[in-house]
Amino acid sequence: MNILVPISWLKDFLKTEASAEKIAETLSLCSQSVERIHKVGKEEVLDIEITVNRYDCLSVIGLAREAAAILPQFGIKANFLPPKIPLFPESSGAKNFLDVKITDPSICPRFTAVLLDEVKVGPSPKWLRERLNLVNIRSLNNVVDISNYLMMETGQPIHTFDFDKIKKQKMVMRLSKKGEKVVTLDTAERIFSGGDIVIEDGEGRLIDLCGIMGGKNSEIDEGTKRVLFFVQAYDPVRIRKTSMSLGLRTEAAMRFERGIDLEGIIPVINRGVSLMSQLAGGKVTGKMIDIYPQKQVTEKISLDFDFVGERLGVNLPAKEILKILKDLGFSVIKENAKGAVLNVPSWRAKDIKIKEDVLEEVARIYGYFRLPSLLPPLTTEFVLSPQPAPKKGTINPSFKWEERIKDLLKAFSFSETYNFSFVSEKDLERCLLKKEDHLKLANPLTSDLEYLRLSLFPSLLQAWLKNQANFSQIKIFEMANCYWPKKNDLPEEKMKAALLTNEENFRLLKGLLEEILIELGISGLTFSLLDESQNDETNIFWQKNKSATVKKGGQLLATMGEINKKILNNYQIKTPVFGLELEMAAISSLANNDKTFNPIPEFPPIIEDLSFVFPEKTAIGEVISLIKNINPLVGKIELIDSFKETKTFRLIYQDLKGNLTDKEIKPVREKIIESLEKKGIKLKNK
Repeated sequence: MNILVPISWLKDFLKTEASAEKIAETLSLCSQSVERIHKVGKEEVLDIEITVNRYDCLSVIGLAREAAAILPQFGIKANFLPPKIPLFPESSGAKNFLDVKITDPSICPRFTAVLLDEVKVGPSPKWLRERLNLVNIRSLNNVVDISNYLMMETGQPIHTFDFDKIKKQKMVMRLSKKGEKVVTLDTAERIFSGGDIVIEDGEGRLIDLCGIMGGKNSEIDEGTKRVLFFVQAYDPVRIRKTSMSLGLRTEAAMRFERGIDLEGIIPVINRGVSLMSQLAGGKVTGKMIDIYPQKQVTEKISLDFDFVGERLGVNLPAKEILKILKDLGFSVIKENAKGAVLNVPSWRAKDIKIKEDVLEEVARIYGYFRLPSLLPPLTTEFVLSPQPAPKKGTINPSFKWEERIKDLLKAFSFSETYNFSFVSEKDLERCLLKKEDHLKLANPLTSDLEYLRLSLFPSLLQAWLKNQANFSQIKIFEMANCYWPKKNDLPEEKMKAALLTNEENFRLLKGLLEEILIELGISGLTFSLLDESQNDETNIFWQKNKSATVKKGGQLLATMGEINKKILNNYQIKTPVFGLELEMAAISSLANNDKTFNPIPEFPPIIEDLSFVFPEKTAIGEVISLIKNINPLVGKIELIDSFKETKTFRLIYQDLKGNLTDKEIKPVREKIIESLEKKGIKLKNK
């Protein structure tokens, strides 16, 4: 997960003269990777990738603490400036304002809320709007903006309810039942599969999808007067499962699923109350609700200074080791010349458990790049024992032919594409495919990656759609598995290759396929036209009477032709597109390296061109085969020109035993003309 951090905001908690570039460099070397620095006006904004175990760094304060510990290791002065936490202005003797019930304490380790009255909802001040804009958060109003601001600053997600929309001032936090629904703030209706953390009010209405997004029926609006300021923690596993199953990834969800510092909740709520008072005129009513049944426990770890030196290969002074750890928030309980007992800070409670974890903190802040690179010494008794020869593995022979086909397609100027194995329901509809025939994922990352594909064409057409505005000529292909459902079993995987182009016509595409298969040692192909009678779903991609199947000995090797115009229209593709789909398993089973040598003829051939007028819908391939089989002297025949129904063939007559004469060729030519006339094909100008 990445986080945006403006340098000006970072320096609210970091006292240093270091430039943005130096902060980025040192953080990347010793902590979190800074991918780039954005310039927004006069502001510099760090774009930082945060590792999953460092939830404390998903905040401006957490990164300021890291930078304050790291920069001195590079000779740059830096100090961490802890946030000033105001005291909570609670009125003594006030009664609880909300009836709260949590059905299972494990789903919410800490539930904290405070009620603010006399709130004036309106625009946020300029400084707050500008800071949120720098981190790509849209300003909505002062109340919502405060919660988003504090989330980015502290890493703690916050939710605000319109208190008067909570019926009977009651909240029940529980797990959802299968089929229950809630309309979230984005106006989308979310249907639960069960086991999701939700809140219902006193009338049983669901008002919050906890940890992910609030309910539309309890949102803050211009008429809000009383605000429930709600800060809490949830079971990270349930938040992750719900977020993934609903395909709803929010800033809050991505923080809750990594974990929250339970001890940091009260400082956040105090800071929130202060900002609500300053920016929205809110006044605290009633006592703070704080349900915290099981306190967060942090480890007390004994660290031996010699242990640090042995493991790092560098004898760091005890004073330097302790300074590094104190800068990171560790407190020293006991210390002597040999070591110290340390208390782990609450914001590192989940990932620092043993002394090796503490050692890692010292090593990374000191700098892995500063540690010596030494091979471990070998003892004199060390003897290298003979090792058995490695067993030879077997390579699937189909890999060879797959790579060969890829190379051939690239040689024909096609570009290879890589796509997800999943497609959206929208793409299935565009391709006239039934979603019921496809396997649907139980927890897709997004709605665009919901179904396992049966064909590569939906992905290729999507790639075409994205590229057609930039390129007038497109030649793309993909080779990947498609997935066929099997009852009560894993899907059957079938390797396919498919290509799309607008540079070819049917005949050129046929020639391309023949060249590829000849290179693989496959010949003797049979082409069969796809017509209206073959209207099953496997042929839905093809324009009928302009496409064909390709077989050898009854085994399907490929389907090729013009893509169905209805599908192209669904993708807003206006020009004709031709496609080819290869059955890789069948092709691999027939492919071979056998080559046939034909000696160069000693005697010259006789070459002549003949033009014929064809009836409509006559298969050219069958005609070529007929001519070649009329006489052994017909060595080669090529279609060299085509205009409307007139086709011109080049015939090459060859006798390997002697020179041919026109007298010898004449009866062969007459036999060809006679045979074609029987099929209604006439010699032009005869």
